[in-house]
Amino acid sequence: MYRRVPATSYETVCHGVAGDVRMSPVIHTNYLQAIAGSDEISSKRKAQLERHFQEFCDHIHFFKRLSDLKFKNEGNFSVGNGSSVTATVWTFKAWQWRLYGSILQVHQRRCFVGVNIDPSKKQNKANQQMLRDTAQKIGLLVEFWG
Repeated sequence: MYRRVPATSYETVCHGVAGDVRMSPVIHTNYLQAIAGSDEISSKRKAQLERHFQEFCDHIHFFKRLSDLKFKNEGNFSVGNGSSVTATVWTFKAWQWRLYGSILQVHQRRCFVGVNIDPSKKQNKANQQMLRDTAQKIGLLVEFWG
């Protein structure tokens, strides 16, 4: 049996009137490293991700404001353990860096919970194993089960 983890223990990286963006501790550390550099790519990545996160957090109809090139629904994937339950996996995209997670209710607020990254994305097509792993990690969150 797996121990469920509360998404409330995850780092909030963006807060707005309509929602939040949170990341697991490991992913948050990787995110900070990805935007910390003073090089052009890190700077652009930071600006893009902060803009995308703010659009998600400040607007109920985020899907009208964020195209698939910025925030994409990758589909439904099994949470594993022989269950027929699936999680919808979403991806924030910026400069060859991807943040994978799901949209859940956390403290009665819409929240994107990031649990996986691809730090050097070279292709447009998402790695299917990465999407399956993301769904399994989402399935370990208390909030996923309501």
